[in-house]
Amino acid sequence: MKHFIKKSYPYFPIFGLIAYVIFFFIASYQYPENPLNQAAVQGYSFFHHFLCDLMYAITPEGLVNTARPIAIMGHFLLSFAMISFFYILPEIFSYTNINTWITRFFGIISMMAFAFLFTDYHDRIVTIVGAVGTVSVFAFLLEIKNYSGKGFRILTYVCLILSFTVFIGYETKVGIYYLPLLQKVTFIIDGWWVIWVSLLVAEKNQKSLHVISETAHSSLDTLKKS
Repeated sequence: MKHFIKKSYPYFPIFGLIAYVIFFFIASYQYPENPLNQAAVQGYSFFHHFLCDLMYAITPEGLVNTARPIAIMGHFLLSFAMISFFYILPEIFSYTNINTWITRFFGIISMMAFAFLFTDYHDRIVTIVGAVGTVSVFAFLLEIKNYSGKGFRILTYVCLILSFTVFIGYETKVGIYYLPLLQKVTFIIDGWWVIWVSLLVAEKNQKSLHVISETAHSSLDTLKKS
């Protein structure tokens, strides 16, 4: 059972991401609003709406948002994906220290807060998630600079720069018109990063289990011979 769990849990972020994307497209199809800056276009606009707009109870035009229940379910799945992601993230390293602990702890806390974005306290929660998440990211950056995979390091920096840009843009409202599109581009690239981390940890666990299995077989053979 332990071996099954060790093999399985690195894939939780991937399953959560895939489930969220499915729920997102279902919810976007059900969204009733006309984008404010393109009133002739009906429904959800990938260029003018934020991802979280799908979770509003009432649209800016006063319509009941029938997409809300599906969007919230999808958001919970995304929150689960990101909580599990920050749990496994430090495991890409072959060691543990205070920075890997901070990365995991504050990352999980930030994503637990992230789960409540559907409430009326959306903007406050965005600020909390950004602030707590920054602590996690800073600790991770202190360790990732020594990571051997150059391609992975570059993708990490790109993801963090884009995520920080979206966060600052939302908080300051600078470039807000273009922010919904940038948010989706960032989501895609971040998703790539999450999947890469999951596969790295899955591969590491697989090798670890293989070593344990080989050791167990070797010990059993020794006992039989004795």
